[in-house]
Amino acid sequence: MTPGGARTRLDRIRARSGAARLNPTDEMLLGAERSLGSSRVVQVLWRLPAPVSPEALREEWHRLDRGRLSRRPVPAGFPGGRRVWVPAPNTEPPRHHAAALTDATVPDWLDEQVRAPLPAGSSTLWRLAAAPYGAGALVSLTVPHFRSDGLGIFTALGAEGPVPACRAGGAPGAAARELAGWAARTLADREERSRLVSALRTAPGLRAAGSAPRFFTTAFFDLDAAAWEERARARGGTANSLFVEIAANLVRARVPRAGRAPLRVGIPMDLRRGPGDERANALVVVPLEVPAGEPQHTDLRRTRLETKDALAGSGEHSTTLVPERLWHLLPGRYAARLKAPGSQATDVVASNFGELPEHVTRFAGQRADRTALRTMNVPGVVPERAGLRASLCLVRTGERLTVTVTGMPDHFGDARSLRDAVTEEFAAWGLRAEAWWTA
Repeated sequence: MTPGGARTRLDRIRARSGAARLNPTDEMLLGAERSLGSSRVVQVLWRLPAPVSPEALREEWHRLDRGRLSRRPVPAGFPGGRRVWVPAPNTEPPRHHAAALTDATVPDWLDEQVRAPLPAGSSTLWRLAAAPYGAGALVSLTVPHFRSDGLGIFTALGAEGPVPACRAGGAPGAAARELAGWAARTLADREERSRLVSALRTAPGLRAAGSAPRFFTTAFFDLDAAAWEERARARGGTANSLFVEIAANLVRARVPRAGRAPLRVGIPMDLRRGPGDERANALVVVPLEVPAGEPQHTDLRRTRLETKDALAGSGEHSTTLVPERLWHLLPGRYAARLKAPGSQATDVVASNFGELPEHVTRFAGQRADRTALRTMNVPGVVPERAGLRASLCLVRTGERLTVTVTGMPDHFGDARSLRDAVTEEFAAWGLRAEAWWTA
């Protein structure tokens, strides 16, 4: 038997032994490359005060390879079953760059870590790279989003060993009662029946090729957390509603719209039930409709209340149009049609990751001077196949907020133009932002 044949056989044995099935978010992100022409990638970045040796980088790489990021999807061990996750070694070696980076060369280096392919069906699972920068180093961890979301990566950075195997489902009686209740509600709700019929009639297949993919430009900023919170309170909002409004304003100012259609701001909502929830991907992007038109900087009350209502009405049921227990039993062509739209169906995404756990701010024994996260589309967003035009990520470390903004160059220009546009938006709220790089 060939090594590949042995591995396939072992994978199927593992699949029968209770490995975790891909959930709807996993499946949606895994299929994005085919349906939308690009795949979503998460990049974590550390700015360290001291150099990182090749040996230290390799040691961290081996630690991560024994953990939760190193897994791949394989077919279920029985006909009609959903794909499952199994542990797998990462064949993408750590990359230690000898040449020192400058403010002028950092952006290209960061983009290089994202652009280099990590195909869904390959054994190159994630990428860890480091390079000298100033007196210290920059470290980049790049992970395909279908493998883990940002919070899942944070957990993987502090965990030892792979995700424990688990069996989906639960008590058969509970599953039957859930499905019976859903069926009764659907039969009684004409609007819900119409939504299901419409989704089933719409084949998701390949859309028109459209133009070339647009790889987004990026800008990184630090801001004072107390000042941010004070500005939000003064306008009747919260730190998060100010973040959402800033995201909307960037699109209002730079992306032309026909008619009076509202903007759709995607707000990722974490579905984990607590520390014991081991899912690497556990989010749903909640679309919030906000008025288009000119940027507004006066009142956050409407955004605060509507964000609260949108999140309160979302949850596990929002990832699919039918109960997930039933969704897992559907043939692939129907399951694909009954998944909720993801971030690329919105105009802009505002991902607030909150306070970073202490272990995330450390790498190879050092505490980072700065830590940031961004999500990117590779090779880029095809404008005719996805609505996404910008994406923002926010993390907090002590009294500092770090905001990463990425935007389609058609609307936001190069990195300098994007940086100027975001700095102007912050200033309109009375916020002083410090850009990471100004070259």
